Amino acid sequence: MKIEGKWTCKEFSRGIMSCLGLDVKILQKVIGHKSDVTTCDFAANSTLITGSGDKTVRVWDWVPGEGYMERSNSPLRDHRYNVTCIQASPQGFMFASTSVDGTAILWNVHSLDKIYTMAQVNGDPIRVCRFSPDSALFVTGGDNGAVCIWDLARRNMIRTVWDHKGATQSLAFTPDSLYLVTACSMEVINVWYVQDLVDTVNESGCSPAACLVNALDMGVLSLDVSKHIEIEDDNPLQKQYTLASSGSSNEIKIWNITSISYPKERGSGQKVLITLRNVLEGHSSSVTCVKYGSGENLVSCSLDKTIKIWDELGNCIAQLHGHARYVNCVSITKDFALIASGSNDRQIIVWDVNGSLSLDSEIAKHQKTNGNSDHLSPEAHVAQNVENMELLEKIDDLADGSINSCCFHSNNRLGIGSGDKSVKLFSLIEHNLTEVPFSPLEGHTYAVNYLDISKDGTKLATCSQDGCAFLWNPENGDKIGSVPTSSLSIRVCRFSPDARFLVTAGDDEKAFVWNTDTMENIATLEGHLDAITCACFTPDCELIATTCFNEDFRLWNCCDNFKLIHVEEDVHTTGIQSCDFSTNLEPIPNISMDDQQTYLLATCGNDSVAKLWCITVPKTRGIPCYDEVNIKIWRSLYGHGGSLTCIKFSPCLGEIVCSTATDRQARLWSVYSGECLYVLDHNSIVTTCSFTENCTLLAIGCIDKSLWMWKLPSQLVFQTAVVNKIKHLSKNLYDWSTADVSNWLESVGLTEIKINALNASLDGQKMVTFSEEEICSALDIDGDEAVSLAKEIRWLKQGDSKVLNSKREDIPYDFLCPITHEVMLEPVVCSDGFTYERRAITEWFMAGKYTSPMTNEPLVTTAYKMNNELRNAIRSFLDLDE
Repeated sequence: MKIEGKWTCKEFSRGIMSCLGLDVKILQKVIGHKSDVTTCDFAANSTLITGSGDKTVRVWDWVPGEGYMERSNSPLRDHRYNVTCIQASPQGFMFASTSVDGTAILWNVHSLDKIYTMAQVNGDPIRVCRFSPDSALFVTGGDNGAVCIWDLARRNMIRTVWDHKGATQSLAFTPDSLYLVTACSMEVINVWYVQDLVDTVNESGCSPAACLVNALDMGVLSLDVSKHIEIEDDNPLQKQYTLASSGSSNEIKIWNITSISYPKERGSGQKVLITLRNVLEGHSSSVTCVKYGSGENLVSCSLDKTIKIWDELGNCIAQLHGHARYVNCVSITKDFALIASGSNDRQIIVWDVNGSLSLDSEIAKHQKTNGNSDHLSPEAHVAQNVENMELLEKIDDLADGSINSCCFHSNNRLGIGSGDKSVKLFSLIEHNLTEVPFSPLEGHTYAVNYLDISKDGTKLATCSQDGCAFLWNPENGDKIGSVPTSSLSIRVCRFSPDARFLVTAGDDEKAFVWNTDTMENIATLEGHLDAITCACFTPDCELIATTCFNEDFRLWNCCDNFKLIHVEEDVHTTGIQSCDFSTNLEPIPNISMDDQQTYLLATCGNDSVAKLWCITVPKTRGIPCYDEVNIKIWRSLYGHGGSLTCIKFSPCLGEIVCSTATDRQARLWSVYSGECLYVLDHNSIVTTCSFTENCTLLAIGCIDKSLWMWKLPSQLVFQTAVVNKIKHLSKNLYDWSTADVSNWLESVGLTEIKINALNASLDGQKMVTFSEEEICSALDIDGDEAVSLAKEIRWLKQGDSKVLNSKREDIPYDFLCPITHEVMLEPVVCSDGFTYERRAITEWFMAGKYTSPMTNEPLVTTAYKMNNELRNAIRSFLDLDE
């Protein structure tokens, strides 16, 4: 590897540049690749990442006195063919590399650990990739014309669009993440409304919001959208973005993309126009790459061996010469201090835009730790290893019969029911199980089939082959209730989430609903044609699902006298064994719509398959219409080699599901990707499973009387929490539902007026089109509440663009995120006591880092809360209150 930072007269003569307004100079020339440098990008702390035709990805860190030095664990050699694109994530903690081998690999910038590998449809070459600015989506495009949309947090593909007939070679998002621009070798540019792309409820597909044909002669090679957004105060329904495009001709075309929102009754709600603003001429050959800086300056490179810098009026203000052969790519640091260019001459040139830097300069940002300025080097996080499932304890002969059922309450109590007729209770302290003094609970005369503990921890229910179901006090072991004895086995007993009801069912083909206070039978659910194997409530107590050996499940409406509302047949061949509802009532990303209530039901059976069902209930004026329920299979989970015995969602967020089977395995699945995360082998048939409330432990019961206690990896637990934080993608304010407005009011500390917003049906259309005074009047608020709401509305409408477009340089240090060193828009306080930009800390977690960015100590939780005091101070500083 050769790195040059000081130039001889002969060398500098090749680096002469003509500048009109900028004092740009070559800061360093970096040599390491064995073939042409095809792509480059800057990540956090000005880390430079490059890709090449030599199949490698190289990572370079700035070292004062040396310049850019290659990381010790670089290069990365995971691609089998040419590397085509490098893209750093918006906050710079991850980066993606794509290749002709048809894969896109997601990497941790600090440790260079591989996070995930994504494959293009049909395995065709990938030419380009982009992250959405809100870090929610990742998009790839390639030779087959397909554009693949990925949910970045859950790592699952949302949609593939096939609109382009030529190779898709360029992608760009608008800075607010509302639109995606795609372009291909057939001279076509498409603009897509992102909500249409992620809305997979519409199975008929989606169409671009705007299409431009003959955009550039001989095809489009590169696109970028300026970070500046124009919004007129007197026309809040209209936004204007600036798009730069280049291609096989020597021209750069600048376009206006104008977005106009309309009431939904008049169509899709969005009208997009593309108009030509300017044509930049100056290059003498194909323009291979265009990139906008932090302002509206544009940087371009070409096969003519030059790099040019253009101002917002289209004037060329600098022309940079230094490469011996054609230039493939350019990248710019966020502060527009450095430009990197990669060339067919196998070199990367780092350009100092202001001419004020040297190899001794401090370029990497410093982090303020405990009052001191201490920079955390990339190596500080290398020890962030990916954990595996850890077997904490295997307890043999925990009972005198098979363990048929187990159930955690909270994180400190475990109950088991076994084939020896007993019910045992254990306390859990620091991962150690200790049987409580009043255990076992005796009363059943045959094997215990099922055990459940109410969510509030006040009741325990058991049922048995003896036809009995009992209620117990889990604090002292007293029997506090029972249901009339059945002549046949009772297979299941489950509490409603509010503990008001208990459902029991079994071999008599009936399910019974009981009042847990009086033990009065309030409903009998009839209709199954075989033994009922399982039952469960939705988390809002609105529905009950029952399953049976006859291969069907049924849904019953708890709010309408437990009326039967749906029968789903042929669910699992040879019968269903278990079912469970996800506790997460949030809309399923990319599946649910705002005017629906969505539930996720898991089932498993004797066909060795676990299935996830999406149950949607339409709403009319906020009231669910259960008679119009719609059910469709969402995921089929294959991998077990025997009949499945039990299935359970993780309780905290419902992002993980565990299945057990006669093949002696338990499997953990990602709910949203359908990927099998872990396979846990046991010594005998696995019968039951249960998570602790915080998802840190998993108990597995087996037919050989053993109980296995597994510790879940911290990154798995943290990932589920992070997913919840970005569960909704960036959404046009105009499209907000009343529920979205209500959630927003709560997030900004205006919880007390949520009910007013719901009563007034305040939605995004009204937020955009009504004045602040009209909104306050409609909500019947005045005084301080009205002033606070008016401020929040202005921040909501203008804050993001105000920060992006701010040119102020006297920004107080405390207003800058310690991770990104940029002005915070949504400052949040984390469990380490420090304040970060919400998007930055969320991406920090997404990159697999679970330590404090400031102290490098492990974080207790990913929970955070808004720092309203600091947020208001930042807003006042940026004059958003005027």
